[in-house]
Amino acid sequence: MRGLYGRRGFDIVLRERADVALGAHMVRIRVRACGVCGTDLHFLRDLDEWTPLGHEISAVVVETGAAVKRVKVGDSVVCEDVTQCGACEFCKTERVRLCRSGYTLEGQPGMSDEMVVHENMLNVFTDIDPVVASMVEPLAVAIRGVNKLRLRPFASLAIFGMGAIGLFACAYARAMGAGRVAMFARNAHSLRNRAAQDAAADLGADEFYYSCEEDYIEKALRGGAFDAAIVAAPPSLCAEAMKLVGYGGEVLALGVAMDGSGVAALDVSDMVFQKKQLLTSLAEPAANFPLSIAMIRSGRVDAARVITHRLALQDAAKLGDLYAQDAPAIKTVILCS
Repeated sequence: MRGLYGRRGFDIVLRERADVALGAHMVRIRVRACGVCGTDLHFLRDLDEWTPLGHEISAVVVETGAAVKRVKVGDSVVCEDVTQCGACEFCKTERVRLCRSGYTLEGQPGMSDEMVVHENMLNVFTDIDPVVASMVEPLAVAIRGVNKLRLRPFASLAIFGMGAIGLFACAYARAMGAGRVAMFARNAHSLRNRAAQDAAADLGADEFYYSCEEDYIEKALRGGAFDAAIVAAPPSLCAEAMKLVGYGGEVLALGVAMDGSGVAALDVSDMVFQKKQLLTSLAEPAANFPLSIAMIRSGRVDAARVITHRLALQDAAKLGDLYAQDAPAIKTVILCS
């Protein structure tokens, strides 16, 4: 088996991996496609140690263990990266989000030709292009975040970040009845943001604002304060997002940072008096994969719209050309077999 590992400087290698024995409840899958997540890009920009790449996995079942019942050979599947165990105290008391004893990829890079995973990690799909199916995981992340805000019909939503998660949050919120949706990013003139703005408009965004303009907050507020905001960007932007929401508004931190930009200076007194809340969402253990599959298969979310580039497994080093500099790249998918 072969898989991709990466480190700072977009240093990427394709390594041979030892074959993994098939336990009773384990499944061997041939990976068809794996999306490049923002987390992978953090690894390639910030981490010195070699790190397995990829967890947005679309695959086909090629072998099953003796006790496997959930899937069969030939099934098209998407694979979760962390799956609740179903047996711990948290799972049994309806606090699944706190489970820390679930099934994982066990260090295997999703950007591999083959993997061996527990059957509980797999979700069968039909009638979706296998490359587009690799978007099930990031859409599920966005669904989890939007649902946590419990938006009312026609509620207004500000979204910081026009990567895949921000774009999918826009698409899902609009599909679920959100009203005014505004997107926020850093540079209006970058090739990446130009491509992302076009995609966001197609997915339902109404307005676009860029922090390179000093008065971007004031401009956005001319249309009224927002009911909620999602920060699918460095968490430090939660302070800016909090300025955009009105009385009783909520801000959800959906992005992470590994470069020190995870700290936000918040006016907590204003939050108390204005009854504003800061929420967080970590998309593990996995949830909403079945809903994500249904949204993509039905066409309610055009997941293909965020995919701008496709690279063969052996050409993954070209990611540096797409993300180490400005380029019109939103989501790249690695074609693994």
